[in-house]
Amino acid sequence: ETMLRRLIGEDIDLVTDLAESLGPIKANAGQVEQVLLNLVVNARDAMPQGGQLTIQTKNITLLDTTFLQPMSVEPGQYIQLSVSDTGTGIDDKTLSHIFEPFYTTKEKGKGTGLGLSTVYAIVTQSNGSIQVASEVGKGTTFDIYLPTLIEDDGDYSDPKLSEQVPIA
Repeated sequence: ETMLRRLIGEDIDLVTDLAESLGPIKANAGQVEQVLLNLVVNARDAMPQGGQLTIQTKNITLLDTTFLQPMSVEPGQYIQLSVSDTGTGIDDKTLSHIFEPFYTTKEKGKGTGLGLSTVYAIVTQSNGSIQVASEVGKGTTFDIYLPTLIEDDGDYSDPKLSEQVPIA
């Protein structure tokens, strides 16, 4: 958190809502850190006049096969990592290219266009999914779903494990 506060600067309020205990995932810790850093840097850049950056984690159970774009998610238990900002938002045209390598809206010398394609690759490699919701002028939220290593017996009724979400 200290590192993220230094990274985003004084004009952006950092709010964290982190689950006390997250289920275990099979992912490289350094890569998960890189995902978070890339999303935080993009959020910072989307708020040149300041704003609020919210990072949230929680255990979540998806009850149905969820056909989210660009990746579907099977029923089961996941860790959800959300990074939200109150920045400029992303228009539909940009959203359609957002995970493409070397695609950037930043001026020359300010970015390579590899940040979100790297995030996408890491999430995919971890058998997860990433979703983006954005509204121009209001901000953007990236939701990442990473499967937990908890044995899946098809019984999602234990409320201690996670929030149950029927996403359709």
